Amino acid sequence: MKKNLKIMALVLAASLIVPLAACSKKTEETRKKRKTKKTTSVEETKKTKNTTQRETEEPVDTTDTKVPSAPTDTTSDLLITLPDENCAIEYPTSETFHYSMDLTLDTEKNQVGGHVDIEFFNYSADTWDELCFRDYSSLFEDGSGVAASAYTQTNGALTEIDNITDGRSGEKIDYSRDTDVSVVWVKLSSPLAPNEKMTLSYDFTARIPTIPDRYGVSDGVYNVTNFYPILAEYTESGWSHEAFYTLGECFFSEISQYDVTLTVPEEYMVLSTGTEASSRNSDGKTTYQFDAPNVRDFVFCACASFEKIEGDYDGTHINVVYDKAHPASDQMDECLKACLKASQDSLAAFNAAFGKYPYPELDVILAPIDAGGMEYPNLVIITVDDFYCSSNQYEAIPFQTISGVVAHEIGHQWFMGIVGSNSGMEPWLDESFASYTEIVYAEYLGVDSMYYYYSDTIEDLKDPVTQSSLKASDYIPINRSYYSFSNDGAYLMSAYEFGKMALYQMEEILGRENFHGIIREYVRRNAFTNSTAQRFFEVLFEAAGTNNEDLNKLVEGCFEGVGPS
Repeated sequence: MKKNLKIMALVLAASLIVPLAACSKKTEETRKKRKTKKTTSVEETKKTKNTTQRETEEPVDTTDTKVPSAPTDTTSDLLITLPDENCAIEYPTSETFHYSMDLTLDTEKNQVGGHVDIEFFNYSADTWDELCFRDYSSLFEDGSGVAASAYTQTNGALTEIDNITDGRSGEKIDYSRDTDVSVVWVKLSSPLAPNEKMTLSYDFTARIPTIPDRYGVSDGVYNVTNFYPILAEYTESGWSHEAFYTLGECFFSEISQYDVTLTVPEEYMVLSTGTEASSRNSDGKTTYQFDAPNVRDFVFCACASFEKIEGDYDGTHINVVYDKAHPASDQMDECLKACLKASQDSLAAFNAAFGKYPYPELDVILAPIDAGGMEYPNLVIITVDDFYCSSNQYEAIPFQTISGVVAHEIGHQWFMGIVGSNSGMEPWLDESFASYTEIVYAEYLGVDSMYYYYSDTIEDLKDPVTQSSLKASDYIPINRSYYSFSNDGAYLMSAYEFGKMALYQMEEILGRENFHGIIREYVRRNAFTNSTAQRFFEVLFEAAGTNNEDLNKLVEGCFEGVGPS
């Protein structure tokens, strides 16, 4: 998730006062040295090529774009063989959960609901006497955004949950809620032993709030996300049910297969997780069938006046839409093309750096949302207003601001999507990595103004004075939970900025080609699982060794409990 840049800029400006007071400002000479270090003849060729293309071609290119070669970089020798650029990310061969859903969107009542069957198994060594579900939609109130249920224990409109049935016996089961109403407990009459399978069924109805949020309806655009009770994750500490918060992700779920039937008024266009397998019209309604394999959630967006453009990149079909009945600026057609171009460029950059996007479709929804953007499986939501949807003469590329947000949210497809994590307990594993993908995107484009904004904002994180200042300001260690930061500004600064800087400086220490290879190996080992910081650093030090002084200073100074052994 990328919070609104206008709001975040004020938070970051205030947050920077303490750490930068202890850091010397970069001189122009230092900038030139870094630029010389990072810009090779190959990179200059790529930059010239991209600039020429922007001046001579249409913004939308629906053909596959050849990925420029990464600069040769032998900054350090690695100890293991790493996956090649554009390597395949293989779907899991082991058994996964399966959600079958028959849903209806009621636009008159602003409700979504239906019937759900979940086939799952006990993947732990413990016997499960009860199940935990997360019902995030019950936290949202009309008009005021998400209710602060995690903090004040109030609630919005509670989701109605009925007919919970244990498929093993056909027995109906009751449920209860915590004081945090998003935590739902289902007591099993017959325990589920390790490796045992079962099916649980339920009916539900959730109210969609009339707010411009990641879950809500505004100006006729429905963002329908985290709307159904989803089975929580079971960890060594038991069922995970950390408190919901709005400044990023706090979702934690298992890779599953989704078969979804969705009925909507026939005038509505729907974009969703997965791909559309079929559709049929009857009695003023359209019923869609969506197939979504190997994803952590199912979401959809719907609107009666979506305008869509389409394109492709390397086997992935891309849809970009906005509500033509409520244009955010008089440049929406060009903005839409720029977002498609940013999507194609992001896939080109990230396929090479992290492994090839494994899904056949990617949807980019420009919609009302009180954040810069929000990511979901196969779908990202980007805010629409005149700040994001207009271009200006100071930008190195047209619509640079919204293009950067598109890149960040698509970066989440790898980090939180393909490689999952407990984003409440280790938010840097998705937000810092997604913020680092902004750098990878800028490097791919060869755009210096974006590159310096993303890479030279903060002083050297290896420096003990900087580390001391950041620690005093509650910004490090970076790899800690959202709940352990003293305030939201510290969390935002640490997870989005300093985590990004730490990853970028790992790239500087090891070399871009080497570091991207390390990330590809990390993705390969952890694809379609829920990872941890320890897993990333295991790959890092296995590849780079434990004798790199600069790398050790960076990791030991900015992270906790993950240094070289």
